[in-house]
Amino acid sequence: MNWKKEFTAREFSSTFASPDPNKVLHDMVKKGFLKRVKRGKYMVSSTEEYATRRANIAEAYNVLNEAGMQYALTGPDAVLLWTKGGYQVDRFLGFYPIHLKVKRRDLKKWQSFFSSKRQRFHVKGQQISQTLFGLFYVLYPEVDFKAEELNGFSVVPLKEAVDFCQRNIYSYEPALEILDETYNLGLKVKYSEAKTNFQ
Repeated sequence: MNWKKEFTAREFSSTFASPDPNKVLHDMVKKGFLKRVKRGKYMVSSTEEYATRRANIAEAYNVLNEAGMQYALTGPDAVLLWTKGGYQVDRFLGFYPIHLKVKRRDLKKWQSFFSSKRQRFHVKGQQISQTLFGLFYVLYPEVDFKAEELNGFSVVPLKEAVDFCQRNIYSYEPALEILDETYNLGLKVKYSEAKTNFQ
């Protein structure tokens, strides 16, 4: 669905369910996804502005290596790295979570690090205290985890990325085919559009 270029706060709240639509609008303006035209009226940012913001996604990944702490990109991010950027799903510029495992003992340090960088984050398993949109980090605190270096980033092992795809087969079957072909895993996955007798 294409949303209107300009809309009122009332139109927004009647279309997008939220406990506090005015707060969501305020936050989206602050993040640059919307512009406030006048009181109670908003405008969607241009595609050029979104494209500029895309560069911030690459920067958001690079920030991880500045932390000086162990991490491992996991879930959708592990799939993205292991497929060499060949498979990306469930994210777009308006909603871009970056999933990473962190050591439980380092959790407070990670929280302080992201706060110092003015980056939003959520700790998996904790109550969500704010509307999650735009670019943010999801932290998975664990006692220990395995990680490998891939393209300058720390990522969970390939087997774990494959397991994630298999657990989420409806969204990640195409990724399994890419992984199978790239790493000769012997999964025999063939994702393709079903052929029909209709011309």
